Formats: sequence, structure tokens, C-alpha cells
Amino acid sequence: MNSEKRPAILVVSAGIMQIPALERARALGYYVIASDRNPEAPGFQLADEHLVLDVKDIEGHVAWAREHGKRVGLKGAFAGADVAITVAAVCEELGLPGVPFEVARRSNNKALMKERWLRDKIPTPWSAEASTLEEAQKILVHTGFPAIVKAVDGAASRGSMRIDRPDQLPIAFKAACATSRTGTAIVEQFVVGKEQSVETIIWKGKHYHVSLADRHFGFAPYAIETAHVDPSTLDKDTQKRICEVVDAAADSLGIDFGPAKADMILTDQGPMILEMPARLSGGFHSQYTTPLSSGKDPIKAVMKLAMGDKLDESLLSSKHDWTSICAGIFPEPGIIRSIRGVEEARALPGIEQILITKAVGDRVEPMIDNGKRCCWVIAVGENEQDAWSRIDAARQVIRFETVP
Repeated sequence: MNSEKRPAILVVSAGIMQIPALERARALGYYVIASDRNPEAPGFQLADEHLVLDVKDIEGHVAWAREHGKRVGLKGAFAGADVAITVAAVCEELGLPGVPFEVARRSNNKALMKERWLRDKIPTPWSAEASTLEEAQKILVHTGFPAIVKAVDGAASRGSMRIDRPDQLPIAFKAACATSRTGTAIVEQFVVGKEQSVETIIWKGKHYHVSLADRHFGFAPYAIETAHVDPSTLDKDTQKRICEVVDAAADSLGIDFGPAKADMILTDQGPMILEMPARLSGGFHSQYTTPLSSGKDPIKAVMKLAMGDKLDESLLSSKHDWTSICAGIFPEPGIIRSIRGVEEARALPGIEQILITKAVGDRVEPMIDNGKRCCWVIAVGENEQDAWSRIDAARQVIRFETVP
């Protein structure tokens, strides 16, 4: 019960990646309600109230908001994960600040997203939606090989796989459909280039480019992010061209309020956009590396917007110019027998966070999507080389022992 009548915020998702957002909400003095399907979600410890509810359960969240919004004094909702559509539904139901539900739905559905971008001639790889294997085979005639098969509304690359031969399609298509709530899949032209994550906040018609980070991938044919470097090392002119595509893509989708997070790829033909949900980034980008590298606080800025405040531009201005890297450690698949060197690594210069989601006795699964990652090291340095040296030093001392 919100007896102090503090303004209340609903943070949808309460996993390890949402802890910084929940900490910001508490520091701002809000009455914090967190939702997550995991009754042991670590973020629940930071909430005044918690809901054991699947973050993708739109009807469940709307029903709770309708019944309890007035009781708690709900003033805003914040997407802690890839749940912009859930947040938009709550906000629309109660008349809270946010993007319209249909805009959030487009940003959460790759088929609707691509339909808009192709219509508006936004640079993006050609793709189409398939509901049957036969339809997917026909789409492949247009994409050619290689292609990438994706879940329509998945996140963390779940259900995504590059294919180079026709015989790979049935497995990739089945996995994508099983992961997507629509039961369908996207078959997309595979383009080659360096990838970036771009953090944008939109307020009163202006696009604020908060952060542009370089992304590193491995574990082909799956798209596993092995690290990101914040800020990007690309030259300013190239970054400007990337941001021009980001802005056009957001306008095409109708995102005119709050965050728009773009997955970009720099090809020989120029920048292209891959995806854009109406939320802040995951992968510990907005959570840690942007605040560490620049002193900016995009989470706090977006959270205040969600609560009806005007944009505080000071939260998006650089206080320093350092480099922060978030890099994964990837144990061999199997049962974890021991984890050593973590405290030693935490004591190393420049190591800001070591995040581990597995314990001795847990299973490390093969890296087929980003949800299977279990260890991240976050470091800060004066420049990229310095930050990488600190990551490498931590990697030398952290040791996972697994058995089949």
C-alpha cells in the first residue's frame, strides 16, 4: 500500500538487467511496482510491490493497472526489457505518457516494422513474413543465400539463424516460429558489415542521439553479441549518416515520444537498419556502459519522461569522454563444477561490474541465442585499447570449469 502517496511507477521486468532501472526509480523517490514471471526475480528486492506476471502478458498488466492503478497512484510505466507493447497498453488504458499502442506494436513486430520501412524507402535489408515452410521457400527465391531467418516478435536473437543452403531452412524456420508469438517467421536478406547499437530519445519533435556503440558478434550461424564498445570508434561523418537513418526509421514507425533503440549495420552500400523497438537498449548498454563512458543517464531521462516530466537535457550531456566495454565470457557447455577468480577480477583496475547468472551445479547451454549468455565483464578505460586491456586482464583470472 502506497501510504506515503509517492508517485508510483510500474517497471515491467525485474531481472538482473533491470536492476539499474529499479535503483533509479527508488532514487527518484517513486513508489516502485515491478513485474516478472520469475517469483525469485532479483529486482523484486528493490520494489515496494511486485507482480508475478509474464512481462509479455498484456491483458494481465492492463487488468492489474485498471484494478490497482488508482490505489497505488500510478503515474507512469517503464519498459525494463523488450516489453514496449505491454507498457504502451497500460499507458493507453490509464492515459499515462507513452507512445500509442499501435506504434509500440509496430516496433515489436518485425513484419510490421519492415513493411513500413520498405514502403518509406528506409535503408533496410529486404524481408518478408512466412507462415508456412512453402512460403519461406518462395521468399528465399527473392533473398537468395545467405539469408537470415528470425522470429517475428522475439528478442535477444532467440529463433534467429543464418542459413547458407536450402536444407538448413526447415530447422531455422521451425525454431523461429516456435519462438514467435505469432507462430510465423521472417526470412530476410543477409547483409554484411559492422554492427552498431544506437540509443535515441525523442522529445517534442527532436531526436537526441544519446549513444552509439560498436557491437561484436560470434558463434555463427547464430547472432551472439560477444561484446560492445561504447562509444563507437567510427568517424563523426559516418556516425552522422547512421543517425540520419535512425531518425528516419523512427519517424516511419511513428515513434515520437521517448526511447527508440536501433540495431544498425554499416554495409558497403551505407548504413542500414535491422530493428527498432520503442525502448532503451539491453545488453547492459544503457544500464552501464553509457553512464560509465560519458556520464549520461538515459534510464533516468526516460523514466522521468514516463512520469510526465519534461526532458532533462542535462542527463543526456557528456560529463567525460572515456570508453566502456561490456564483454562476455563463454564457458564450455555442460554442468558448472566450479567458478574461480571472480573476486580477484573485481579488484582489478577499471573493472566496474562482473555479472554472473549461473552457479555451481547449473547448466551452461550451447550459444544459440543471447539469452544463453551467463557472464559479462564491464570495464572502463581512457580509450578503447585501455578498456580492452582491462577486459583481457579479468578474462585471464575468471575460470569456469564445466563437465559434460
